[in-house]
Amino acid sequence: MRSLLAGVTPADIRTDPFPHIVLSDVLDEDTHRALNAGFPGFAQIGWADPSRAPGSNRRYQLSASLIMNHPELPQVWKDFVRRHSSPEWLSEVAALFRGHWPDGLLRTLGGSLTGHGTGLFLRDGFDRARILMDARAEINTPVTGPASSSRGPHLDTPNRLFTCLYYLRRPEDDAEGGDLELFRWKGGRIASLEHYELPADAVERAAVIPYRSNRMVIFPQSAHALHGVGIRHPTQHTRQYVFMSAEIEEDWLTAGQGTEQMA
Repeated sequence: MRSLLAGVTPADIRTDPFPHIVLSDVLDEDTHRALNAGFPGFAQIGWADPSRAPGSNRRYQLSASLIMNHPELPQVWKDFVRRHSSPEWLSEVAALFRGHWPDGLLRTLGGSLTGHGTGLFLRDGFDRARILMDARAEINTPVTGPASSSRGPHLDTPNRLFTCLYYLRRPEDDAEGGDLELFRWKGGRIASLEHYELPADAVERAAVIPYRSNRMVIFPQSAHALHGVGIRHPTQHTRQYVFMSAEIEEDWLTAGQGTEQMA
């Protein structure tokens, strides 16, 4: 399985409004189509009663450890999530963003993201591994109620190391909205990092990355990595993607609040 970061270099990093990479047509078309066609159905990924319709624009997920042991999912999916939740993948991400990792994160990990024991979410715990990784299939259900955003402006959990999204929009999906939005702090001032969701008046939108199949977005966690999902309008289509991340036990981001400097 080819890595999403094959051929990617630090020259691909955009620094406004925070360090991130956006790449289109990331995987070869055969692999991309196989992943799209084999995306877990709601009966496999949903945690609700499959006999009842899910709520409007709700998120559900299926972690890598479950995908790899799922008897009904195709091998291409098992190979993909195994590759992108491995120590080798973490090493690729660490090297790519060298010079962009927050000081507080590096201090917590003794100066480096590599050289630590790793494990998988839902299979291992922090008692067995310093870093837990995941590459999970995620969906936002059809918008059957009013137009809405599944996630407004926010920072990811304060123990996360990085976020990577790989979009697998269905060919027939003609829905409006659901793009990734990047934000910056309004007025250059960092608000409290204790709030998972951020008030709209604390941030301003800086970029919009359209939700397009075979597109990847990746960025390190930091006090500036503000993002959200744009408004989705009523649709019967499901928004689907793979979410890759790594986390440690400590909430390093909030522990270091006040020590991060504006770029």
